[in-house]
Amino acid sequence: MRAPRAPEQRFESLVDALREAILTGRYAPGTRLVQEELAEAFGVSRIPLREALRRLEGEGLVVISANKGAVVRPLSPKDVVDLYELRLALESLALRRAAERFVDLRESTRRRHAEARRAIAARALPTLFRLDRDFHADVAAASDNPHLVAALGAQWSQIMRVMHAYFQVEMYPEAVWDDHEAIVEALAHGDGEAAVNVLTRHLSESRDAILAHLRSKVVT
Repeated sequence: MRAPRAPEQRFESLVDALREAILTGRYAPGTRLVQEELAEAFGVSRIPLREALRRLEGEGLVVISANKGAVVRPLSPKDVVDLYELRLALESLALRRAAERFVDLRESTRRRHAEARRAIAARALPTLFRLDRDFHADVAAASDNPHLVAALGAQWSQIMRVMHAYFQVEMYPEAVWDDHEAIVEALAHGDGEAAVNVLTRHLSESRDAILAHLRSKVVT
């Protein structure tokens, strides 16, 4: 017989479930999160639900106001520009520090590239997003700067939300992983600037595609 989960585990599971529902678009940007409906949907009382919503507010996924209650934070073109600007600055610093240490991530990146090909064939978009996140987390860790790792880690809920808002399997370019391999090849040779140059193009192309998609939805 399985032991019942502790309250802390149940709370974290609730936070994870709500976060996943927002990231994947089940609760779209601008959706009002009615506590009575959420409590029924997730089988919880309103007290842990309020705390979970406050947690997600801290992650920038929910906006809570006295008038409207909790609302899924809208996703605007400015949000994308600001997020990618911050991401480029932080990840560029991580790459330069990793290159100074000649960190070699080539083998793990090749394995993930192979897994990404299989995920594309299987139309497994969540797997693709996880692989991308894990690659960039490894790059951050390679900086050997825990404060930088924490700063980048704090952005991943927003990054994943943007990716879910734009990418479909048929739109996912496998060239993303060619860029990843080029980045780690430069790191292994201690060439931080070459790695940053690839990253800059890599993130700029992704940002511009997402912006074009968001603006086309506004027009239509």
